[in-house]
Amino acid sequence: MEQKMRRKDREVTAFEEQISIVSRCKQVHIGMVEAGKAYIVPLDFGYRVKEGQLSFYCHSALEGRKINILKENPYVTFVLDHSFRIGLGNIPLMWTNAFESVMGEAKVVFLESQEDKLEATQLLMDRYDMGKIPESVYRTLNHMSCYRIDVISMTGKSNLTQVQRDTWGMIEDLQRKINDPTVLLSTIRKDLEALGGNN
Repeated sequence: MEQKMRRKDREVTAFEEQISIVSRCKQVHIGMVEAGKAYIVPLDFGYRVKEGQLSFYCHSALEGRKINILKENPYVTFVLDHSFRIGLGNIPLMWTNAFESVMGEAKVVFLESQEDKLEATQLLMDRYDMGKIPESVYRTLNHMSCYRIDVISMTGKSNLTQVQRDTWGMIEDLQRKINDPTVLLSTIRKDLEALGGNN
């Protein structure tokens, strides 16, 4: 039986808002079951929404505990969360975390063709502003496992107002660009390309 969220005032039901939360999260945590025991791993990810279907794209080595479990049972749970700051107070244990998160159920599909693996890799690189796939990666495709995680169901939760979410999101994006020279240079390059296209 589906469990309803207790704090309805914090539930994020709009699909577009859930995707917005996904866009601000740095990793997806995937939960699997092995011999009746839970096993959870954090993964870097790319993602795509096509015709209302959200899919995460990940890669790893060809072998390992995670791969063995997923091939045995491709059904997983997932969670992505994003904390902005701790709201301090004068009373102990009355502090609060400004957060937003999504979680749900999904199914893993392993990608076999070179074309699909390249697409997954490019989505990953786009996610972290890393540009185009380097030539060296083409030679390693047969030595990596790429998979798509198709979301079956998803819920969202946040204790932020829309104004807080928009404001803090812009601040974090700016901090990320300042702290990471690769991201900053990528942003400058995209801006210059856009300017060149307008001339």
